[in-house]
Amino acid sequence: MISEVFSSIMGEGKYIGRRYIFVRFRGCPLQCIYCDESIKDNIPSRVERSPGSGAFQEYPNIERDLIEIVNNLKTPDLFAVSFTGGEPLLHYKKLREYSEKLQDLGYRTHLESNGLYPERLFFFDYASIDIKLPEHFKGLDEKEYRRIYKLELESIKKLYSMGSDVYGKVVVLENSDPKVVEDVAKDISDIGDITLSIQPVTPIKDIKPVSQGKLLEMMKLCGRYLGNNVMCTPQIHKYLGML
Repeated sequence: MISEVFSSIMGEGKYIGRRYIFVRFRGCPLQCIYCDESIKDNIPSRVERSPGSGAFQEYPNIERDLIEIVNNLKTPDLFAVSFTGGEPLLHYKKLREYSEKLQDLGYRTHLESNGLYPERLFFFDYASIDIKLPEHFKGLDEKEYRRIYKLELESIKKLYSMGSDVYGKVVVLENSDPKVVEDVAKDISDIGDITLSIQPVTPIKDIKPVSQGKLLEMMKLCGRYLGNNVMCTPQIHKYLGML
């Protein structure tokens, strides 16, 4: 269920640069062409030995000892504990148990989700919902894409209504259509005062980076609906060589 637990900085999104403890869950029903996390589904479960060391030890009983592990990785600058993946909501019953225990201990929790399971959501202090674009998939028909997109918006709306500090995150490629990204911004603005983080894809395999001009055009178009609630956040942890 959990592949790894470690301490690092949040490398993307609204709280980029903050210190986090990451709890990574295995499994995701989507197959985004830019994703590089699925390879971790097959590694032995592991825990960082000390905060920020990057040195891991195999740990077959993470689920049993998670609260203790988080306590051992806590640092004075800690902002929140992130449940990431994969897709954490595939394991929503245990996820809720962990999140509520950590909140009772004074930790703030942050969900990173693909937004496919709005019916499984509950309160997190922070939440980011990945908003997919058609070009994120190979061979996905329009009807299925619209179904996914509708669930993502429903997840944002539900978290927002619960009082979670939720924001949207959309990965953009060189072939992404700025008008489609603008439509995403409009739909988010219809829900409430919500930030959209535009994330230029980290090049992988044959995927090309988005150009500077196209990225700034997307931000300008989104600003028509979100004002300064639109931001660009590349994956800085990868540029820094961090986890």
